[in-house]
Amino acid sequence: MKKWLKRISFFLFVTFAVFGVLIFVDYVDYQQLTSRRTLDRAIIKSDWLGNPLDQEGRFMNDEFPFLPRLIDLIRWRLSENPFEAEKRSDTDRIEVRDPSEFLASNREGILWLGHASMFIRVGGVSILIDPVFGEPTFLRRLVPVESPLEKITAIDFVLLSHDHRDHMDEATLRSIAQKFPDSKFLAGIGSEELLSEWAGSERVKTAGWFQKFFKTAGDGVSIYFLPVRHWSRRGLFDTNERLWGGYVIESGDTRIYFGGDSGYGRHYRDVAEIFPDLDYFIIGIGAYEPRWFMEPNHNSPTDALKAFADSGARYMIPMHHSTFDLSDEPPNRPLRVLREAAAAAAIADHRLSVLPINGGIDIE
Repeated sequence: MKKWLKRISFFLFVTFAVFGVLIFVDYVDYQQLTSRRTLDRAIIKSDWLGNPLDQEGRFMNDEFPFLPRLIDLIRWRLSENPFEAEKRSDTDRIEVRDPSEFLASNREGILWLGHASMFIRVGGVSILIDPVFGEPTFLRRLVPVESPLEKITAIDFVLLSHDHRDHMDEATLRSIAQKFPDSKFLAGIGSEELLSEWAGSERVKTAGWFQKFFKTAGDGVSIYFLPVRHWSRRGLFDTNERLWGGYVIESGDTRIYFGGDSGYGRHYRDVAEIFPDLDYFIIGIGAYEPRWFMEPNHNSPTDALKAFADSGARYMIPMHHSTFDLSDEPPNRPLRVLREAAAAAAIADHRLSVLPINGGIDIE
């Protein structure tokens, strides 16, 4: 009994730190009463009225409405982990490289910085996505990694997929805002107040799903905010008040998709219809067990491959793995399952870009 109580207490603390406290809330009878969008941004889906809201005015998934329940968290933590023995013996850790050479260059490419943090240089623009360079409260890195901020010479845009603390880290964002005073911070509707406090309101831009932020000068880099299947919360009473999403970055003939946190859904096919020539498909593959608990919000490796097929993209870059221990599966299992499933589906090796931390690929 003491062991169970310790497990519940510890993971309630972790949940508050990473996802926000999960108060007991049952599933509501969702009925779309209204929608919300940013009025001064172009909509790229002809029949899209705006982001659906529930009766309480909270954002909701278009296909699979979701609210977290404390009872489900307790059920998960009281359940036996079928991967426990494998997890104890899974002591190998992912390779970490030095990103200095790439960061000091002018090459266009995509660099994975661990978990969901990406550095992208394309069209003369430098972009960080979901940067988390320390250890969010109550989370420890499986592999120590030096912050790359001292080696990054320019940041034009910081893209944030949602407000969970393993994706939106206050300390990291404050550091970026201070070092790169001309950088802009992009996120979903509802994040204005939070990000303005950390970076300054004049630097924060928000959008709804299927909306275009803007196009930069010259050859132009366009950035779009797109739907994913997830949720949001940082505190006690802000469930789904900040919109979650993914991005497409477009520069000339190059199109890069970043999927944030998401469960599987039709949104991948929607993206493919709007952007039929995606080049790079960056998608999470970890924190997916047990499926009954994680499936609404995190793709499994096989789900990720299905989404990759839906997208029609040329190359897949897996992320959201091997960095933090967030779920039942062992750290190395997501990549192992991904490789096995890709081989079974006859996906050519060159289409699957499995990167070490701080490793990257040049944009073709």
